[in-house]
Amino acid sequence: MAQFEADLISTMRSLSRAGDINKQVFLDHAERVAHIAYHLGRKLDWTEAELNELVLSALLHDVGILTSDEQLALADLEPVRERVSAHCLRGYRLVRSISLFSGLARNVLEHHDYYSPNLRPIPAVLHVADRVDIILKKDTYYLWQVEDILAYFTHRQGDVFSPEVVEALRRVAQTPSFWLDLQHRNYQYAAGRSSFRRKLTIDELEELGELVATIVDAKSPWTGDHSKGVADVAEFLARKLDMPETKVRTIKVAGLLHDLGKLAVPDEILMHPGGLSREQRAVMQQHTYHTYHLIREFGPGAEELAGWAAFHHERLDGTGYPFGLRAEQLGLEARLMAVADITQSLLEHRPYRPAMSKDKVTALLRNNVQAGHIDPELTELAIAHLDEIMAIVDKHR
Repeated sequence: MAQFEADLISTMRSLSRAGDINKQVFLDHAERVAHIAYHLGRKLDWTEAELNELVLSALLHDVGILTSDEQLALADLEPVRERVSAHCLRGYRLVRSISLFSGLARNVLEHHDYYSPNLRPIPAVLHVADRVDIILKKDTYYLWQVEDILAYFTHRQGDVFSPEVVEALRRVAQTPSFWLDLQHRNYQYAAGRSSFRRKLTIDELEELGELVATIVDAKSPWTGDHSKGVADVAEFLARKLDMPETKVRTIKVAGLLHDLGKLAVPDEILMHPGGLSREQRAVMQQHTYHTYHLIREFGPGAEELAGWAAFHHERLDGTGYPFGLRAEQLGLEARLMAVADITQSLLEHRPYRPAMSKDKVTALLRNNVQAGHIDPELTELAIAHLDEIMAIVDKHR
């Protein structure tokens, strides 16, 4: 897989939606902001290139939010500036590190800035679009709310919001379908999706994986650099199997993405300092389900990558989750990811136990083989190189 065809809108939609799934009030927030912003940009007579930048910036604008507390703080109509700036700055740093999207970083940084004559147009539009979505009562018919929404923005134009953008909102608001599309999730934010589809190089795909891993691993202090550790262990094992270089690197990307669905798990479970209850484990089990479906949305051909990443809790005897797949349905790459994930996890420090010794890890890996859970040959490969794998894990502590 030297190149991977991705729809940039679908990819960013998946990343943004992952963090919204467990909070219904924020469900599809980034997409909704993209819908609103796109229509504002059209009323402002922006070019296709400007609209493309606006849409991608909208889908990325809250990438710096790490916790539900931060998310809920932004639900205030005019949130405390200090609470706002933290996620804007964090998002700016994350986006700036990805060459594919580095040009959007300032838009993310400034999307909550109050109006001034020097405020750039895209952040000005994003600020209005973001607050429109926050103001809207999701359980009330949207067309009943238009006058109150316009009254609020008219009152605050010139000090909080750009007068030019508020005027564009007044014009957009006169079209009922704009609001009805928003209420019924018929989001319209691209005139032609083909302009967002392109082939990603393996370097760009890995950068996206690094972004996801950074966000996921930052959600819980207990798992530190788990995603990056699993990616490195999976890459190491793939090289020991003499896989082609492009496959090795794609397996590394799958490792970086494997816990993407944890963004949909409530913070109180991810942050839980001990072993999980039966009910908590049941909630946690959804994370691989979301990983699979979110990665599939990246673009054509993404299903294979989704399986490599998401099947790491499936078991050869069919007792794994979330799909209950059996040995004949699990390819080498998915089996490798399962061994990498278990090995990495056993070697990590957890709040309820220290990192396990080499002998203990070896015994537990073989127990999993005997139970019919993981691939015996790949397990013995990991055991044969456990000293080297332990050095990889140590690097991430």
